[in-house]
Amino acid sequence: MLQVVDELDDAVSALRMCSLGLSAEIGLVVTGSLGIGAIAVAIATGAEIALICSVALLLSLAASLKIQRSRLPIAR
Repeated sequence: MLQVVDELDDAVSALRMCSLGLSAEIGLVVTGSLGIGAIAVAIATGAEIALICSVALLLSLAASLKIQRSRLPIAR
């Protein structure tokens, strides 16, 4: 009986971790899309080029940190 409960707990934990990872990835896509949209609006309205470049650098830095973090092993 204890083995069955342990297996159910493992299954629920795996589903929970999957849903957390999925929501994080969806959030990253939405955030990136909003950032790209903001750059497009800034270009369309004639914002300063320095401001547009700084936003683009910030987005690329965030993306590179996300990629680097996904490659690091999980320490337990």
